[in-house]
Amino acid sequence: MRTGWRISVRKPLTRSNEAELKIVTFALLSTLIPAAAACADETPRIALTSTQYADENALAELLWTQSPEVLEARAATGVASSEVTRARTLPNPTLDFTWGTIPIGETNPPGLHDPLGNVPNYSAGLSQLIELAKRGPRQAATVAELERARAQAVGTFAERFFELLGVVGRIAKSQLRLAVTSELVDASAQVLDLDRARAARGDMAVMDADRAEVEHLHLVAARDAALTDLEDARAACAALVAGPCPPFESTKATRNFIEPAIAAPLPQAWSADAEQRRPDIAALDAALAAARQRQTLAQRRVIPDVTVRVGYTYDTFLAAGNQEQSLALGVQMPLPAFDRGQADLQAATSTLLRAAQTRQALVQSGQLTLEATARRRQMLIARLDALEVALKKARGVRDTLVAAQQHGGASMIDALLARRAYQELLLDRVDLLADAYDATLKVRQIAALFPRPGEEPTVHTP
Repeated sequence: MRTGWRISVRKPLTRSNEAELKIVTFALLSTLIPAAAACADETPRIALTSTQYADENALAELLWTQSPEVLEARAATGVASSEVTRARTLPNPTLDFTWGTIPIGETNPPGLHDPLGNVPNYSAGLSQLIELAKRGPRQAATVAELERARAQAVGTFAERFFELLGVVGRIAKSQLRLAVTSELVDASAQVLDLDRARAARGDMAVMDADRAEVEHLHLVAARDAALTDLEDARAACAALVAGPCPPFESTKATRNFIEPAIAAPLPQAWSADAEQRRPDIAALDAALAAARQRQTLAQRRVIPDVTVRVGYTYDTFLAAGNQEQSLALGVQMPLPAFDRGQADLQAATSTLLRAAQTRQALVQSGQLTLEATARRRQMLIARLDALEVALKKARGVRDTLVAAQQHGGASMIDALLARRAYQELLLDRVDLLADAYDATLKVRQIAALFPRPGEEPTVHTP
């Protein structure tokens, strides 16, 4: 008879089983604890949406907080900030202790009782280095180098920002090309079906139908290439923002992203404001300031620094008439007989000369490049305006032939060919839009027209 009671007997753990249990427990803990800590330390990632492509402030915040290159440049700013703190910190004093006059052999006077207790002296001293005319230029140099690191971080951000906008432009261009080539493939498929039917009836040569099929396959390859370009652009965008980049929601949203960017007013020539906005020029200005301060610091190496020492001595050798307690004041300084900062002065002068030449070259290059790129942008915009006129006429021809075909006044092939000619013009317009957008980004990058990221924290004097 079965009952509801069940008796179980648990086997006692042996030493080997207990050791195995400890090993398994330790392995589980060593795996789970680091994973939990990593989850706790991981900062949340900002997810990018297609509606944020037109919000440059959101893109700037995303790059400033998630781009690997920008984060590395910001880390260099933190290192430069630590150098400012180091330059503003006073050098540590030095404490020394001496046990002197330890007797060896016969004492003087001879036969002295307890030599180790009545002969040695004990000295303690405190030394402090006092830098003369050097702390000011050193601190100024590190502050200038911090400004240079900040400008370089902003410059790295600007490069990644315009690279991101360019990649988003590639996404938009690929989506527009994909939409137009898909319509071209549909129209070509309809024409191909009609040509095959005509060839079957003997109204056209089979060779012409085969030629139409080859052209149709070429359009299919162009559509697939646009899809591949779209995925490549999304992958490049994901590498920049360290997160997924979705496509635009619609063709209209794609045009609303590109067309206002092209129509925005931009400078046509170089100006003092553009020079002040450029982060690379700002970094060179800071490098020039730092090199000048390093020059001053190297020139002042000829002034020796002073080390002041205060000492106290307790002497047990009273039998010899020594003073039991005494103080000592001392000053120590190196003699600049050989090293007077020549190497540091040479390095600072070389850096100063190189930074000045690089700055001049950047300004001249910026002037010429901005003017040339602005002219190219205006030419592309003029070509777009001319193409809009052609598109308007092609749209009218297409609509007229489609309406005539519906009433029997035109053949379906004529209507499809008119539709295809209009779509090919649309494809040319996509390429021109992409070129004009790239030229617009180039002008903005040369003129340093981009949203500024968040500022790094200010370094305070401890």
